[in-house]
Amino acid sequence: MPPVAVSGDTGRAMSQDNAEIVRRWLAAVSASPQQAQAGLAEFWDADVDYYPVRKFPEAQPRHGLDESSQFLAEYLDAYSRYEWAIQELITVGDDRVLACTNLRAEGRGSGMKLEGDLYQCYWLRHGRFFRVEDHLTLPGALRALGLTGQTLEAAGLRE
Repeated sequence: MPPVAVSGDTGRAMSQDNAEIVRRWLAAVSASPQQAQAGLAEFWDADVDYYPVRKFPEAQPRHGLDESSQFLAEYLDAYSRYEWAIQELITVGDDRVLACTNLRAEGRGSGMKLEGDLYQCYWLRHGRFFRVEDHLTLPGALRALGLTGQTLEAAGLRE
């Protein structure tokens, strides 16, 4: 199981709970399109704002569960195989989680393989995502979370 870094004692249980919610979501989205849709209903707020990586096809900001669900369904349908392998989950304060993942996918029609690091930022309220952002670089994800620095160490998330 990948490590979960929790800074400070305040909100420790909530931070660990939030990291576990992100872990469960990534497991669902990696399992099947049906489990991904069930995970959306379970973990995403009805008024969620989702910002996929701008370089992904059809990527544009999505508002609400319906738009986010439609984008994810179309995205997953383009691939015959996909997996978000968690490298690390890091809690940031009591309401944010940074997921450092490796995305592996294979195009349904083309068979083209896709693999690369993806940094996902999650903002949670009452155990549900109200904002999700995908980033191709760690510095971009750190900036999105309101942190400074180019590395986890420089941002104060790792010693």
